[in-house]
Amino acid sequence: MIASTNVVGRGFFSCFDGELMDSSSLQINLLSEYETSYRLGRSLRRRVMEYVERCHLEDGGYFFARVPPSNGLDTYFAVKSLSILGVKPDRPEAIASFFLNDVKEGTLGGMPGIFVTIEVLNKLGRMTDDLRCYARQQIMLRQNKAGVFGALEDIYIEVSSELEETYRAVRVLRTIGADFDERRIADFVSSKLNLDGGYGRGERSTLASTFYATGIHKLLGTNTKKLTITRDYFRKREENWQVQFIEDLYWLVGGLDNLGEKSNFPDRTLRFVMECQRVNGGFSRATIMGIPTLEYTFYALSILREIGAL
Repeated sequence: MIASTNVVGRGFFSCFDGELMDSSSLQINLLSEYETSYRLGRSLRRRVMEYVERCHLEDGGYFFARVPPSNGLDTYFAVKSLSILGVKPDRPEAIASFFLNDVKEGTLGGMPGIFVTIEVLNKLGRMTDDLRCYARQQIMLRQNKAGVFGALEDIYIEVSSELEETYRAVRVLRTIGADFDERRIADFVSSKLNLDGGYGRGERSTLASTFYATGIHKLLGTNTKKLTITRDYFRKREENWQVQFIEDLYWLVGGLDNLGEKSNFPDRTLRFVMECQRVNGGFSRATIMGIPTLEYTFYALSILREIGAL
């Protein structure tokens, strides 16, 4: 998870759109839009797209609260969400300028900022040689003594996994076509494999770390279908179904996809995701309460795509 949100009581939705509706009535309406084979109706897709674009601000970026300035992470979530829906964002040049201005001013810093900038500009077709060089330089400055990226100890509680920064770094380096020590990174990630098949430090497996570990292996070209013990870990987590928040389901379904697998419970998965949708078209963190954000909307759409609902 990248950003936290405030919550509101069940039966009420985002105050940013000034809309209130009883949640039980909304869920009935949303569930009625399911098509055969878990495909979602066009009107529902349009409502999600409109929600995302309502978060588009004058400075070119996006922010779920719809007040300036825009947020880089939210802009990433918005552009990626629209891509999943098969549509292009409005004012793509303004979006590109939103990120390129930070690069020109030298204010682009931190792994999250570099990651979202490269991801969005690559999606918009605005990559340049200068940007690739800048990104590689900034990424390699953040390599630690273990040959990976991010902190090894004293990890902030807001960070979902000790492998998150390494995943972002490898994805950026792959995108820009840079050389790096792949073997060293692969060995480090493999060292986080636990007896239960999951990944995590201190012999404690988590869905987040297992998602990022399998994602890194996939980016490095590992034959992830051979990671049978990790597949079994995901299957056990899926069967036990202790999902409370949408990011947990995102890591579970995404981790299975990293291994070339699909969910065995698409109906249950679909229902959970749709119960997270709110009247303004966005998705919240949980089924019972929460306001919609671009982050959780991206997670929801990613899950729906993986189970074949989009």
